[in-house]
Amino acid sequence: MKGKTKERAKEKPNYGSWGAFFRMIRQIDLPWPMIALAFAGEMGYNYLLLALPTTTTALMSGSLDPQALQDAVIYYISYGAVLFVDFWCMGVARNMAIRNARGKAWGGMTRIQAGYYDQHAPSQLSSAITNDLEAAVTSLVQFIISIIPACYYIVAAMGTIGKYDFLLTLSVLVLLPVKWLYMVVVSRWMYRAEAGVYGRIGVLTGYLAERVKNLALIKHYTNEGEELENGAAACQDLFQANMKKTKVNCANTGISTGITLLQSLVTVVFGVLLLQSGRIDVAQWVAFFLFATQINARFTEMIGYWQSLKSAQGMAARVVDIMEAPKEQSEQETKDAASAPTPSQGTSSVEFRNVSFAYGEKQALKNVSFTVPAGATTAIVGLCGSGKTTLLNLLERFYETTDGSIRLGGRDVGGESLSSLRGRFSYVQQDAGVFSGTVREVLTYGIHREVTDRELIECAKNAGAWEAIQALPGGLDARVASNGASLSGGQRQRLVLARELLRNADVLLLDEPTSALDAQTARAVEETIFRIFKGKTILMVTHDMSLLKNVDQIVVMEEGTVQGAGRYQALLDSCPLFLDMVQTQKLEVMPG
Repeated sequence: MKGKTKERAKEKPNYGSWGAFFRMIRQIDLPWPMIALAFAGEMGYNYLLLALPTTTTALMSGSLDPQALQDAVIYYISYGAVLFVDFWCMGVARNMAIRNARGKAWGGMTRIQAGYYDQHAPSQLSSAITNDLEAAVTSLVQFIISIIPACYYIVAAMGTIGKYDFLLTLSVLVLLPVKWLYMVVVSRWMYRAEAGVYGRIGVLTGYLAERVKNLALIKHYTNEGEELENGAAACQDLFQANMKKTKVNCANTGISTGITLLQSLVTVVFGVLLLQSGRIDVAQWVAFFLFATQINARFTEMIGYWQSLKSAQGMAARVVDIMEAPKEQSEQETKDAASAPTPSQGTSSVEFRNVSFAYGEKQALKNVSFTVPAGATTAIVGLCGSGKTTLLNLLERFYETTDGSIRLGGRDVGGESLSSLRGRFSYVQQDAGVFSGTVREVLTYGIHREVTDRELIECAKNAGAWEAIQALPGGLDARVASNGASLSGGQRQRLVLARELLRNADVLLLDEPTSALDAQTARAVEETIFRIFKGKTILMVTHDMSLLKNVDQIVVMEEGTVQGAGRYQALLDSCPLFLDMVQTQKLEVMPG
């Protein structure tokens, strides 16, 4: 424990990586033409603001000359118009940037390697695209548009007051080192505070998303009290992070106010002394005071812009992590896959050759070898954690093998593009993956070609789903709730079977396709699978021993190794583990 404490003490505070932050900026597709237009508006605003002291000096000095009044009226009308255009362009640029950034970040999430999500819950990352990005991009666009015009105003204004007396310029710059030190220190505090807040927002969002989805489970176990405590703890963590941010903001406000007041005092004292000594006149004093006020405000704004940029870096910390995460394919490959037709290449064999794989330090597979002949059905069985589903994940290259190779139709899957490879598989899982939308959208999900209603109806009939579809209000255009909650388990599974039949890939992957169904529905779905996909290569993961008597081959797994392979009766005679699994399931289903 002491060692860990010492380690933490030695760790340097995290102030964010500028390199990763700038790489994110390059990737989020900022709307540079609109930003350039907003930049021009901001420059125009600052240019017009430079004329304020000289235009209004006569009025501020007590003159009511008609020309002075006319100049002031024209100036203020122009000022209002330019300010309106400036704000409008800034708002449009900001909203376009947020839209583009969200699209890029979501695209990045869809392309991240599956292993990343073993350590990062997707439900927690969703708020990175909603909350974090909006706040970060808003600050970033404000910085890009405003920082150079603010510098321009300061340089131009200081040039003007320098003509009155160089000591006036000195009075404005005397506290610049103090301001710089304040900017650096407080900005670092802000980065850490913002990163802490938005990270905890993600934790709370993920917690709520998971619990809301499983409210029935919470109610069933009457666990509302404990969940209330867990939610309160997550809220307390966020509260503490917000309090830390509040402390930083309070310190920032206090220090900023103190420096601003001190700067005002210095400029006023310098101005009065020069006025009393006769080095400047009243008109110059009034102009200087107006300029100095704006210069001090601009310095404060520039410090604020820098602090906002560091805050944006903190807000975007999780977005940067998403953009930096290892991707399984490029953005262009993803676009090509979305527009490519679903390939149909007939029927292919599947071969695992001495395949090994580990999740980090945990070995999942060790030298696994077996072959699924083209057009044959192979079932993979074994106890939980034996590596069955891992085999399917490696086949589709959600993960890459540590050692060995996998061949599809005689070719190594590592030499094929992901879009082409995954297009050769149909996939049916136990929870029947269904998004919200219409029945038509469910059936055509992932089908990258035009599909006629006739095809949809024919596939739905073959899968035994058409009768249920007809009973829904709207038929093919009936709405389906999130995760298919408005349908029964059997209806969802039959819709998925119809979709995969429409996909017409050459290898069918089944991951516990009947485990979530009652016995009668499971048998009906089982019969449908073997009927409509007859002649396809089928690789099936299952715990249901009743499915195994009619398959061509059974592979028995235990702790990541193959314990036996063959037909049902041969394995009963040669594989003790398989015999034990069959006998155990028979005992479980016996009455009494």
